[in-house]
Parts: sequence; structure tokens; C-alpha cells
Amino acid sequence: MLYNFTRAELKNKKASDFKEGDVIKTGIYFIHVYYKTKDGKRSYDRPSLCSYHSREDFKPCGSTPGADRPYYIDTFLNS
Repeated sequence: MLYNFTRAELKNKKASDFKEGDVIKTGIYFIHVYYKTKDGKRSYDRPSLCSYHSREDFKPCGSTPGADRPYYIDTFLNS
């Protein structure tokens, strides 16, 4: 399911409240929530290890908090 939240709204949410495959749009970012690895061999209780984010303009995104990934997205994924 696709959700659309502002940055302020996202700060009140937890990634663990969403299901496998949900996508959250906030600003120019899409957050893809996953609990399972791509090969399906492992499953985790928290989505922080398998989830990722992307930009709506398709520019590459890294995973370094503060540099490539905004801190509020990092906080959301680790909650």
C-alpha cells in the first residue's frame, strides 16, 4: 500500500507499524518497508535491516545517515 506523509507526520510513525511491501512517500523520498531479505532466506522482526529508500527523481541514494539519507528517515526505519 502507498502512504503519503509529511516530514512532521512521519516523525510520529514507526516503520514497524507497516507491513511487508508498504511504500511511504515523504517529500522527494520513497521508503520501501521490507522485513525479508531479497532472496527470502531471512526474515526479521524489525524492518530496519531490509528496508531502503529511493528518490522520486531516480538519483542514487546511499545509506549513510545525514549524508545520503536524512536523519528523520533513519530514525523512522530504526523505530
